[in-house]
Amino acid sequence: MSDSALLKQRGRITFLLSSLLVAVACGIAFRIVQTHAESRRVTYAVAAGLIFLGVFWIRSVEGRLMDAGLPRWYFWPYFLIVFASCAAAHVLKILDSQQTLMLFVALQIPTVLLESNPASERREEMRRYPAYNKPVGRLLFLLRLLLLAAFWGALFHLQTETGWGLALLEMRLGLVLVAFVWIYNVEGRLMDAGLPRWCSVPYCLIVPALCLVPVYFKVTENTHPLALALFVLLQIPMVFFKTKPAAEPLAQESSPQEAVPSSALQPSNPARPLDPVGGFEFATRILILAGLLWVLHLLRGDTGFDHIARALDAALDAGSVIVCALWIISVKGRLKKLGRMRSYLDFCAIALVACLLALAFAGVSYLQALALFVILQIPVVLMRRESILARLFLVDAD
Repeated sequence: MSDSALLKQRGRITFLLSSLLVAVACGIAFRIVQTHAESRRVTYAVAAGLIFLGVFWIRSVEGRLMDAGLPRWYFWPYFLIVFASCAAAHVLKILDSQQTLMLFVALQIPTVLLESNPASERREEMRRYPAYNKPVGRLLFLLRLLLLAAFWGALFHLQTETGWGLALLEMRLGLVLVAFVWIYNVEGRLMDAGLPRWCSVPYCLIVPALCLVPVYFKVTENTHPLALALFVLLQIPMVFFKTKPAAEPLAQESSPQEAVPSSALQPSNPARPLDPVGGFEFATRILILAGLLWVLHLLRGDTGFDHIARALDAALDAGSVIVCALWIISVKGRLKKLGRMRSYLDFCAIALVACLLALAFAGVSYLQALALFVILQIPVVLMRRESILARLFLVDAD
């Protein structure tokens, strides 16, 4: 094999070796925990090591997707498939620890077989697709930080009240997904401050480690609120990082190629644009989606407790996720009608966290939480493009 051909295969070989290294290290960690089950120090040390391995594997996956010329957002379905498959096989006791790690490696073989694109083709692919992450300003970072802390607090509380089963696994999966959202939020804030992206790796390892200190020493009986408060306080200095001004575009030279408008450089098959949603149509969609969530919740409560019931519960939960995705699309279309589409994810996070906090701490029922969900959408139904309330949202560039 020539040097150029070997260089082209470097992305595949590196990713395969990284996956094998992560699997072997996880196997050794599980063995250490089994042989030192009585030692809390070993347990916390292994947990910290697994977090480091998780970050290392995430970077390997992102690098492999870039090497294959794929957009970075492909990481999310990839991670969900691999993580959910391995977790389900281990929790349901279909496979033991060693077999689960073998499944982890086997699921990544198709990614190893993806063909590597030359550097020029990768740059062209990355230019065609939007950036996987964007800079995050000070106030937006603080808002998202508070929302994530509240979301974590609600999930921790619901996890303690949930018996062992599929619901507990979903709560823990939610904790992991929120952690990834926090990592991307930190990366966006570092980008906004003009700092290199690799700084997010030590940052996202040091902050959780410091938050685990009160949990390790058992400062209070209920250490989760203290850890979450410490999680927010440790990141307050990040809010005060100055925003780096955007670089000014270079002056264009009078050449025929650079005189071509930017619209001509767009891909030949652009994505279908999102249709704006009017107020009455948005209200109708909200009521229909809330009704579907209530029906799915009622069906989930009557399935039983055997393996078939767990599979049916998982299918109903997947249906709820699809309904939530349709709700997010509807919110995005409604805010596009108002010229505030950039704020749709933050609005969805606020509404979702508010309902989850009421469900976890206020003692409301699922039906009352759905009623609160509908009530929170009323301002968006009544909002007009020129209203004072609309000024609270970010304005899109027309």
